[in-house]
Amino acid sequence: MIDLVLHAPDLQTLAAFARIRGLQVRVGRIVDEDPDSPTFGQVLEAGEWVNRRGFEYTPWAGSGKFMQTKGTYDNEGVELTPPQYVAGLVYLIRLHSAVADEDVADEDETETDPQAKKSKIVRWARRNGTLGSIGGGALQHAEVDGVKILLPAEVNAWLDSRGLAGHEWLGGNSY
Repeated sequence: MIDLVLHAPDLQTLAAFARIRGLQVRVGRIVDEDPDSPTFGQVLEAGEWVNRRGFEYTPWAGSGKFMQTKGTYDNEGVELTPPQYVAGLVYLIRLHSAVADEDVADEDETETDPQAKKSKIVRWARRNGTLGSIGGGALQHAEVDGVKILLPAEVNAWLDSRGLAGHEWLGGNSY
């Protein structure tokens, strides 16, 4: 099982990321198979995008909003300052079964990043993407195709250091 924390400006960018990496596939495609047809070999109906078995995702904390500072409230619970969120959406991605098996990276003794040791997607992004940070510089990421890949361990440490709540998968694994 491989867990990833992804940050993107919008759902369209996240969907494109998943499709480029084969995490979503089209079903129901209709191709013209009549060799006498002028549209022979062309896709007549594209079908719909569906998640591959073994690819699951959930918006961070149910909304996709990633809090970077808590709001403040008076003794009666009236909000004095609102919480601040990182711009865009954050999603937790879980790869398991065949999808995770396909994503397992070959052993590389020079690789020090725990997620890049485990995941081809992360390793490729770290080596070929744009490196940067969010959350005041504390959360390092590799960005590819408009999607930032964050390390779950760093996200947890950052949340703990700020006393912020994380996310909990059904079944009890939490981030």
